[in-house]
Amino acid sequence: MAPSYNSARPGVCTGMGKRITKGAPLQMGINFRLHYGWDFGVSPGTPLSLAAPDRAALLDTEFALLAAAGCRIVRWFVFCDGRNGIRFLGERPAGLDPLVAPALRVALDTAARHGISILFVLLDHTLSFSPEGIPGTTMVKQGHGRLLRHPDLFEALVGNVFAPFWELVNDHPNVIGYELVNEPEMVMRRREHWYAEPSGVGCPSVPDECQLSFDEMSDRLGRTREAVHQATQAQFSIGSMTARWMGRWANLLDPARDLLTFHYYGDEYDFLRVLGDRVAPYAERLAVGIGEFYPQGARVIPAGHGGWPDISAAEFIRYAGSFGLQVAMPWVWRPGPRDPGEVPLAECLAALGEVAHNGRHERAALVHAS
Repeated sequence: MAPSYNSARPGVCTGMGKRITKGAPLQMGINFRLHYGWDFGVSPGTPLSLAAPDRAALLDTEFALLAAAGCRIVRWFVFCDGRNGIRFLGERPAGLDPLVAPALRVALDTAARHGISILFVLLDHTLSFSPEGIPGTTMVKQGHGRLLRHPDLFEALVGNVFAPFWELVNDHPNVIGYELVNEPEMVMRRREHWYAEPSGVGCPSVPDECQLSFDEMSDRLGRTREAVHQATQAQFSIGSMTARWMGRWANLLDPARDLLTFHYYGDEYDFLRVLGDRVAPYAERLAVGIGEFYPQGARVIPAGHGGWPDISAAEFIRYAGSFGLQVAMPWVWRPGPRDPGEVPLAECLAALGEVAHNGRHERAALVHAS
């Protein structure tokens, strides 16, 4: 049994962390990483894990900047595309990489020091993409779609990897909760429900044998939710790639405990209509938020992307507040070369201050003003 974090740190509040609760005022968060895929495990060449002293110092600096700006929630990917963090015996997940525990301790200590709350995303959908070698190394990323597709491997993943990770976290007060997989629709069967609502599932990068049906994905999400509820006091969250799927995922969640988020990058071009038609019906009974978004003015537009939201950062925040959402988290702190660009965090936080000062805006007034 892992030693209790709280008993080892007198004065730290025990019990569950800060939840994102239904009906609470809108909070501002941000998607965060130091280096995708390497923060919580062994890396080739220069150590990139948080267990390395220079990386721990960098995290301290970054969290201090976020806290000073008034942003106190981060959404943080852990095992990402499977490149590290998970110890395998063949294709079977057998346990945690030895650097996960010290890296996690750095993350939790730093979060506590700066008053940052963390929503951990255990896996990225890129886990199920076809395997790719990492240049200059013998390491491979992706290629682990069977972990989600095959029930026995998934049970081993939950029991041998997730459960020890939750035990290390030990209901730390700065951990909000967990998502199983970022954008679960991406690893579902292509063209399933393509001509009906909701549509748009699947990704060509996921091999056919690793695609899940809706029922299979619902099973994996439901099993993880139950495991989170049994092993922790934290929230379980589903981060959908689109508001179109919110109705499907909402039925899997516990309204008293869980969190439902959607991502918005202009897949439907009227954000107010998306909020009114697709999101607001669930905000009445669930904690709901925007898990990823980027405002107008993107530096990079991904290949094949049809457009980008023509909405300012301030409008995103004002509209989210007006429809009673609990959290809004843009993508991404410290963008890489393939990310849209620097998030106008100051603009977002200024708008959040307006929302907090004025209370919930009248929806009709916002629609009229837009």
